[in-house]
Amino acid sequence: MDYEALNAEVLALSDSLRSADEATVAAEVQRLTALAAQIPDDFSRMRAMARVAKLPELISGPAVGQSEQYEKATHLVGTAMSADGTTEERIAVAERVASEIAELAAAAPPRESGTILRMNSSVARLIQELREQSQEG
Repeated sequence: MDYEALNAEVLALSDSLRSADEATVAAEVQRLTALAAQIPDDFSRMRAMARVAKLPELISGPAVGQSEQYEKATHLVGTAMSADGTTEERIAVAERVASEIAELAAAAPPRESGTILRMNSSVARLIQELREQSQEG
């Protein structure tokens, strides 16, 4: 067993165990932990152990944000998506929102900052679509 093989198994299980009960998930974590312990390279073994420990989170998905920054970012995305006005005005709103979301992500608790920053992908797609519309018209 090596890290790559174990990681591939963790990824496969993260999909196949989506509706599994806690006992089944715990048994898989225990089994994979035993396999990870057999990896001869210290660094790879520690990476594998950390990866296996994340299996329950991979199955359930990321926790919903609880911070004030998460709540504000969620509302900002809604503001960008529902903005009225000309295409240029809507682009300006979306660009402002993207900037504010980046600031919120920087100020958020570490466990939520990546999730908040990823909210900008929806805003970036909106900006791109609006720019394409303005070029067509």
